[in-house]
Amino acid sequence: MTDRIHPYVVHFSVALVLMSVLLFLIATVARRRAWAAELLTVARWNLWIGSGFALASIGTGFVDYLSARCDLDTIAATVLHRRSGAAMWWSSLIASVAVYRTRHRAPGPVLTAWLLLVAAAALTATLLGSGLTYDRGLGVSGMQPDGAELCFPLERAGDRR
Repeated sequence: MTDRIHPYVVHFSVALVLMSVLLFLIATVARRRAWAAELLTVARWNLWIGSGFALASIGTGFVDYLSARCDLDTIAATVLHRRSGAAMWWSSLIASVAVYRTRHRAPGPVLTAWLLLVAAAALTATLLGSGLTYDRGLGVSGMQPDGAELCFPLERAGDRR
């Protein structure tokens, strides 16, 4: 168990966004079926809610990072994870707006390609975050390196060098 909230919130954004992309693809392939329109509606709502959770994931990740302890290598990995999470959120936000604007029809090839980009960004952020937890022990009680300092002040000190 952990006192961190980010690990609990982040799963919703990843699951909802990835499920949304999968549902969009299925609905696009099965567009002539009677249930395809309902599947598109579910896909849209998953994307919109997932984008909201992605923003919440960024916020909770930053709050958890303020009290985490780490070393310089972990900070470099965290910066990469943070950037990939931001790319996931921005790309899902753009997709959410595009999906809203095209809500009366199935997504075209450009929007479908963008949705695949959103899924790739979500998977990248997930893999990098998993590496932080399982490989480096970030956020896991008792797993911080010996002599580890608070991550955020250490990162800021490194920026001034």
